[in-house]
Order: sequence, then structure tokens, then C-alpha cells
Amino acid sequence: MVTPLRARTRRATPGGCPAWRVPRNLVAPLAVAALAFSSSAGVAQEPSVRAYLSPGTEVAAGRPFVLNVEISGTQAVDRDPALPDLSAFAQFLGSSTQSSVSMVNGRTTVALTIQYRYQSVREGVHVIPAFEVRAGGRAFTTQPMTITVSSAPAGGGPDPSTGVGSDDLFITAEASTRTVREGQPFVVEYRIWTRVDVINFGVTRVPEPEGFWVEDLTPGGQPDVEQRTRNGAQYATALVRRVALVPTGPGMRTIEPVGIEAQVRVRRGRDPFEDFFGRSSLFGAASVPVTVSSDELAIEVQPLPPGRPEPFSGMVGTLRVEATLDRDSVNANEAVTLTVRAVGDGNVRVIPEPVLDLPADFEVFPPEVSENVSVTSDGLTGARVFEYVLIPRAPGRREIPSVRYGYFDRSAGAYRTAESASLPLTVSGTVLEGPAAITRGGVAQLREDIRFIRLGSLQLRRVSGGSVFGGVGFWLFLLLPMAGVGGALAVRRHQDRLLGDVAFARGRRAGRLARKRLAEARRLSAGGDPRAFYAEMARALRGLLADRLNLAEAGLQTDDVDRLLAERGVDASIREEVRRYLEHCDRQRFAPPGDDPEEKERFLERAADLMTRLDRGVR
Repeated sequence: MVTPLRARTRRATPGGCPAWRVPRNLVAPLAVAALAFSSSAGVAQEPSVRAYLSPGTEVAAGRPFVLNVEISGTQAVDRDPALPDLSAFAQFLGSSTQSSVSMVNGRTTVALTIQYRYQSVREGVHVIPAFEVRAGGRAFTTQPMTITVSSAPAGGGPDPSTGVGSDDLFITAEASTRTVREGQPFVVEYRIWTRVDVINFGVTRVPEPEGFWVEDLTPGGQPDVEQRTRNGAQYATALVRRVALVPTGPGMRTIEPVGIEAQVRVRRGRDPFEDFFGRSSLFGAASVPVTVSSDELAIEVQPLPPGRPEPFSGMVGTLRVEATLDRDSVNANEAVTLTVRAVGDGNVRVIPEPVLDLPADFEVFPPEVSENVSVTSDGLTGARVFEYVLIPRAPGRREIPSVRYGYFDRSAGAYRTAESASLPLTVSGTVLEGPAAITRGGVAQLREDIRFIRLGSLQLRRVSGGSVFGGVGFWLFLLLPMAGVGGALAVRRHQDRLLGDVAFARGRRAGRLARKRLAEARRLSAGGDPRAFYAEMARALRGLLADRLNLAEAGLQTDDVDRLLAERGVDASIREEVRRYLEHCDRQRFAPPGDDPEEKERFLERAADLMTRLDRGVR
């Protein structure tokens, strides 16, 4: 009888005798039986902890390594180990746990191994300090470890631990241009190329380019895989990430690499039972993690020349301005809608509200702003629309002046001015004189007709119960109108402040918008693309901060968030939790789609609690 190799795997023990690793669903019952056997034999296992590196203490730059924490004598820890910060030379990828039960010379041993996967990013000799592990009601301290990160092997040689070479699996970063003007958008695409069997992959490192406004344009859903030839070899390739970047200042800029971890199926030697059973080699294949990173991108950002026209839109590319009225004639004190549409190739989101030079007898309300942006091979294109409600207060022939914006024409290398045509408007009606004159509040009434209530002689009689001034009804009748006037004034002042103070208005609606976005994320968690769920969760937190701090949500990076919260005196633990929250959302947005409703529900609950504490800390 042949024992299936997938049910258990053999591993060596310090005593040289074989031990068997069993599936995790059998660990608990076997551990109970083993501990019972040990107790009956009078052998007690003392807990112990050790930390070690695999595959060894030397690794090539860009290659993965594992920090193993092995806890013997128990299969649980009192709390997660407090790992030291390794960000100076390594990028954290993920973690997993493994339980085992072994029997050597009649002695049963149970153990738990926590594996922390990293990718080396900086050459040199680095020290991993000792750290504390709590298990079995005791505190243990590991020994310091030294790891050497050497240069990557030349010639694309395979990694000895996986057998996958740098020519077999890699990422490329391609920019639509390497030389841009300040404010000119361009596109960067990241592609994975493989000649090996990739089961799945996840983005482990998402750069936050300094000095750029970032627009994520990665398509949702499963990446489309296609066959392409590169350097004479055939590859399967897929788009991992696409972003539009807009430089916010001149100078040389560096875009950090994007990193991924892929699960690759590789051969682990010939299966001795393959020929006997005459079937494909399922036992000889194994899934191993392989980490790869793209190259850095150097971008030269040239400054805009002096002499920009005012008002300057901030656009670098092309621009066209259109203005329309919903009608060309209107009665006095009636509303008319003015629509200003700015269309062009470039970052249309930077276009400010137009400056309207309207006649003095026009009342203007704040505009409704909408935008439509799409990506092209060179950058961004789209339109920004402003809709104004105008109320003319006096009759006559009026003219809505033209709207103009200055921009930098990239193809011509010079400044241009985009201008709309002026719009005629006929306002009908008459101007009233004296008390009935037209005011911003409307037309005042001069008088009302007299309505006779009672005919006949007037008869007066004394009301019993004392003076009318002592009754509660009299004072209520006297004070309620005054209270109503005071309340109306307070409401009016509040509305005026909302219209005139943008920071106050954004702060007042911050909590409501955050709850609305969380509700939208909860709807997305019930079904659909998980990436859209985590993108909405990230927008909820960034939108809350942007509204509370009166900042632009677009381009608000994690480092900026941490700095701004520190300036507001927000607790360091909350800032760290915010950083982990945003990094988790970024990783999930670029990971292959999966569906774990319980995980998303737990994340929603943690997010709601974090936003409550964060809002309290900022305010």
C-alpha cells in the first residue's frame, strides 16, 4: 500500500530521525493526543522560541527571504511578536503560520512557526535586532541575526531557491515621455512578463511619487493576458498598473519601483510514481513565491517660461472655452442658467472657477462643478463644467461678458488664451419706484385690503382671573416671535458662512460625506469587484481628512497625511493605524480579485472606528 505524498511531507529533525508534518485540519486532535501521551509517559515539554532566516543569511538584492519565528511546546502565542523595523533594507510581503507535531524517540513535540516574508531592496550587511515573543505565559527574547544582501546575479541567472531567472519573470515600467513640462500629464504603465507558470500575483509595493499629482487608471477586474515577443523570446504579459502623473514642480524626479509577489509553479524533481501510474506529474510540481520589482524611472520636469497670462488655468496642452445660456430672454427677478465648459488635452481638474464680470444688478449663486476625464496614450483629456444660476434684478438689454483662461500650448511652446463669446440677454419687466422698488429680496408689498370681521357696536367686558400680564399665554405670545426671529437670524448667518467660508462648509459636511462613502463601500462589499471596494474605502478616509483640513483630495499622499496629522497633534498610534489602513487599501486595489465577505465586513468595522477616532483627534 502506497501512502499519498500530498497527505504528509517528511522533514529532518535534529536527532536525525524522521518526523511527519500533517495537514492543519488534523493538528488539533493529534496535538491533544500527543500531549496526553507525553503526560502519561511523565515527559513535559518546556516552551522555547528561536528565530532564523531562510533560505540562509545571504540573499541577492531583489530576492525574497523569510524570517521564521518557531515556538516549540505550544501552538499559540499570547500576542503577535513585535518585529523590528526592517524597512531600511527590506520590503514586507506577507506572513503565514504553520503548525506541526513530531515524535522522536518516544518524545512528542508540538510547534508553531510564523513565517514573515520580505524582499531585499538594499545591498550591504544588515543586523536584525532581537525582539520579544510571548508564548505559554512567558516572555522570550530572540538572538540578533545578521543578513548579507549582495548584488543580483549577472546574466539573468536563476534563483537557486526557486529556479526562476530574471529573464523568466520581470516587470517593466514604461513612461509615455521622459521629459515633460511642469503641469503636463503623462502616463506610466507597469507590465508583468513571464515565461513560467504564474498561478496568481499580488502587488506588494506601490510607490507614492514625490512631486507628482497621481491619477490611478488601472482597469478593474482580472488583467487581460496576451502573448508578445520581447528580445526575441515569447512571453505572456499583462498590465499590472497604469497611472497618470502630473508634475507639480520643476527638476529631476524619480519614480520608485513597483513590486509584486507571484506564486509560480515549478518542478521539484521527477516523481518516482509518475511512470508507474502513467499520469501527469502532479506530485513533482510545487508553488513557490517569487518577488520582482520594476526599474526606477527618471523624469526631467522643465519649468514653464515666464510671462504667463492671467487668469492662468494651469493647463499644459490645449484648451477651448465655451459659454451658453439656457435662454436669451428672461423676466426680471427670474433665474437663468449660465454654463461654462472648459475642454482640452491636459489636467482639466486644475482649471479654477472662471472670473465673471457681470453687471452690478445681477445676483450670482455659487456654481455646480462637474468634470469628465479620460486617458489617452500621452496623458489626460476631458472637460470641466461650471453651471451658474443668475438672477437679473432690473430690465433692459444685458450682455454676459466672455470667459477667458490662459494656458501653455505644449506643441507651440508658447502661452495662449482661450476665450468664449459674449452672450446677449434681454431682461423684460418694469422698474418700480419708491417703497415698491426692486430689491435683492424681491418686491415689497405696499398694503393689504381691509377685511371686516364684525359689524355692530363694540362691547367690552372684564376678563376674570387677574391681569393679562400674569398669564403664561401672554408671555409665550410675546416671546415666541422674538425667538423665531433669533432662530431665523442664526440660520441665515449659518447659511451665509457656509457660502462664504469654504473650509467651514467642508468641515461641516466631512462626517456626512464619510458616512456616505462607507455606505457605498458596504454596498460594493456585497458583490462586485473587491478592488472597487478598497478604492472606495481609501477615498472615504482621504476625503474625510481633505474636508477637515480644507485640502485637495487629489494627490493627498500617505506621507503628507502623516505629516499633517502630526502637525495637528494627532496621537502617533492613530497615525500609524491610518498609514496601515491606506497601505492595505493600496495593496488590495492592485491584488488579483478575491471574495471574502467576512474580511471586508471586519475591515468596514475597523474603518468606522478609526474614522471616528481620527475625526475626534483632528477636531
